[in-house]
Amino acid sequence: MPRSKDVYWLRYDVLNNRISFYVETWEFHAEKHAWDKTAVDPEHIYQTIVDPDYARRSLDAVIGPESCIFQKFFEPEQQNFYVPVLYEGVVIPGDYDQGGKEGRVLTGYFQSGLYPSSAIGEIFWSNPKLAKGKDSK
Repeated sequence: MPRSKDVYWLRYDVLNNRISFYVETWEFHAEKHAWDKTAVDPEHIYQTIVDPDYARRSLDAVIGPESCIFQKFFEPEQQNFYVPVLYEGVVIPGDYDQGGKEGRVLTGYFQSGLYPSSAIGEIFWSNPKLAKGKDSK
């Protein structure tokens, strides 16, 4: 957990888990990504948590079974944005998809290159709005 307990915001993700975004996480993130090609602001992280396009399994060898990666496409940037969330109290790998867990934002970033990181696994949740949009076209 971050050393500082100052919370930037608390929100529920689409899986009904309570997610914390710590001030220290944002400050570290902002410093680390200050020179990225596409600037990130806290709103990108917020929107990706509360209204993602997809939720994916993490393949990270260290935290994989305890983390989920939310993905959202942002029109102005024309890129996918990813937000890894680490959950507490995961007993069965991936059981955060049942809700009721506490999680925290680890970082947020726009995809660089054509393909997502090899640590980003399969999609296990898709936003129902995406399917409706396809049906109406």
